[in-house]
Amino acid sequence: YADEMGELVDNINDMSLKIGENEKLQSEFISSVSHELRTPLTAINGWGETILEDTTDDPAQMRRGIRIILNEARRLSTMVEELLEFSRIQDGRFKLNVETSDLRGVFEDTIFMYGSRLRQEGIVLDYLENDDDIPEIPCDPARMKQVFLNILDNAAKHGGEGGRITAEICRENADGQDSVVIRIRDFGPGIPEEELPLVKKKFYKGASKARGSGIGLAVCEEIVTMHNGVLDIANAEGGGAVVTIRLPIAEQ
Repeated sequence: YADEMGELVDNINDMSLKIGENEKLQSEFISSVSHELRTPLTAINGWGETILEDTTDDPAQMRRGIRIILNEARRLSTMVEELLEFSRIQDGRFKLNVETSDLRGVFEDTIFMYGSRLRQEGIVLDYLENDDDIPEIPCDPARMKQVFLNILDNAAKHGGEGGRITAEICRENADGQDSVVIRIRDFGPGIPEEELPLVKKKFYKGASKARGSGIGLAVCEEIVTMHNGVLDIANAEGGGAVVTIRLPIAEQ
């Protein structure tokens, strides 16, 4: 029948469009990843050769080179992990290992661990403590720690020039929903308003010159969404950007 033929044509056109979008996504993916991998690899190769060929035996020069190699190797490891996570999300293999967890403890451990690293970069990480009663909630603690680390790393990269990051975990009730709320704020230049709706999209890096694959926030949002939560990014009053995560507290 004519309506069946029309429906078939629409389905074929839709499939063709999706194939074209996937090919474009794949092309952007390869281009973005190739560019991002080239920079740390160049630094590692360059400093490796410099250290090997150095005849001055200057300890300061050697330490500097080794520090750069270690930092770039860590960045490569992070990118590889993000790519693996992205691959799992794309083909549906991304899973959570949910258990009743002390999310405040996970968050505080992450702050303590990352804070010492930020101090080396001249950035102060302030943990805003409170007395809120935050119950244990069902979540994947390893995945949530991954989210916290990624957001802290973004705050350092994009807002580190502000010299300060604040982090807090609290309990709030909005529209009748009891939630655990995590906020991480930097004091950098903030995000251009036109970029705010796009910053969580895969591969989007906007005008920022900070290095990265552009998929870290997309992975974070996927993890938070799988916890039935919401991840929001906005500009903070007084300057800088703030990331807010809301995770529901199940009724007892």
